[in-house]
Amino acid sequence: MNSMLQLPPITSDPNEAKRHLDEYGLARIGDALSPEELRSARARLTEQADAEIAAGSPAGPTAGAPNQRVWNLINKGEIFRRIATSTRMLDLVRHVLGPNILLSSMTANIARKGGRPMVIHSDQNYIPVETPYPMVCDVAWMLVDFTEENGATRVIPGSHRWGRLPHADEPLTTIPATGPAGTALIFDGRLWHGTGANVKDESRYALFTYYCRAFLRQQENFSLS
Repeated sequence: MNSMLQLPPITSDPNEAKRHLDEYGLARIGDALSPEELRSARARLTEQADAEIAAGSPAGPTAGAPNQRVWNLINKGEIFRRIATSTRMLDLVRHVLGPNILLSSMTANIARKGGRPMVIHSDQNYIPVETPYPMVCDVAWMLVDFTEENGATRVIPGSHRWGRLPHADEPLTTIPATGPAGTALIFDGRLWHGTGANVKDESRYALFTYYCRAFLRQQENFSLS
C-alpha cells in the first residue's frame, strides 16, 4: 500500500500548494519565514526552552525522553504571534478548513539526540473517522534544516483519504518531510504522521501552529493563560 510514497516538491506558489494539500494531504512551503523571523524565532524559543528546563517544567526533557515540548507560545513572544497570524499561511489553512478558523494551540517540539520516534497518528483522532472532511490543520515551521537524521516529521502522503486511523501493531512505511530552515510543512489533520528519531548531536527545533474549525474547542485557553 505504501510502496510508492512520494513527497510533493517544495513550492512558493499558493495555487500549487493547494493542489498538493488536496492530493497528498500536505504541502511544503519554501521561505515561509524570512531570515529575520527565523533568527528571532529560534533565539526566543531557545531562551524559553532553556528557562523552562531550569524551572523544572514537566514538559522538559528527562533521562528517558530527551525531547522537549514548549507550550502556549502565543504568550511567550511577539515573534510567535506574528508567525501564527501569517496571512500567507492562513490562506492555505482556510483552503483546508474553510473560512471560519481558530488557532487551537501554538507549541514547539525540540527533538534531541536519543529521542524515540513518535507513534504514527492523526491529529484529529478524537473525531469520528467517518467525518468526510478535515476538522484541524497543522503547520510545522522548520527553525533548522529538517533531515531524516535529525528527526524530520515522518509522513504517509495520501493517508488523509483513507478514512481510518492506524492500528497499534500495523506495519507502516513512512518518509521524512525534509526541508531547509524557514520551510513550513502544512498538513491536513487526517494525515498520518509523527516526529522522527534524532540521531544527530544537534537538536531539531520546530514550531507548530494548530488550527481548527471555529466550532471546536481550542487546545489552549489563551485568555486564561
